[in-house]
Amino acid sequence: MDETKREVHTYNKIITYTPDSIKIEKIYTLDNKLRSTTRESYNPELGYIEAVTQNFDSLSYHISTRFKNVENDMWLEIFFENGEEVSRLQYSGNKMFRFDIKGIESPIITTRNPLVPRFIPDRSHFLNYFHSRYKHSKQRESGIVIVGIHTDKNGEVTKIECLNYGEAPNYMAKEVLAIFNSYDFKFEPALDIKGNPKSSILRYPIRINYN
Repeated sequence: MDETKREVHTYNKIITYTPDSIKIEKIYTLDNKLRSTTRESYNPELGYIEAVTQNFDSLSYHISTRFKNVENDMWLEIFFENGEEVSRLQYSGNKMFRFDIKGIESPIITTRNPLVPRFIPDRSHFLNYFHSRYKHSKQRESGIVIVGIHTDKNGEVTKIECLNYGEAPNYMAKEVLAIFNSYDFKFEPALDIKGNPKSSILRYPIRINYN
């Protein structure tokens, strides 16, 4: 198997439909371990189409369940550790998140997902920097470069890499990475499910259009 393809193709997805129009999606690792299962159907009590996703770790332990309103993308995710609920993260729309942690009385209410790193000052500053430096002189096609920005528990960048080599053109990925590496990133660190700062990876897709 081509090593670049192996990096890109990490999971297998199986989608089935029941006779009563229920959609069931299962994602497995390449060694056939279940990572998530999603059941999407109309919930008559709530009055909307709901997707319920259960996520599992590498040892097949249940780590979270997400309840999503498919019609408006609002969701609630419940996190577990050793079978016990640890915290809840709710997205209520309009960029509003509420993070409730067991044992802590006051929730964290924020306009960004606290479980992923946050750009400082904001994402738009970097986008302006990127677009002012990306050159299209060699470009002959459109593509998407998925960049992985690794951060430690202090929000410091430890590594920047392309996550879809073999899909994105090499020259495009190389130029995108060069710009990412030249930028002085600053992040507020991601939190873990107990509210503690953690190391993380931010997946950042860059779409390049050829006109």
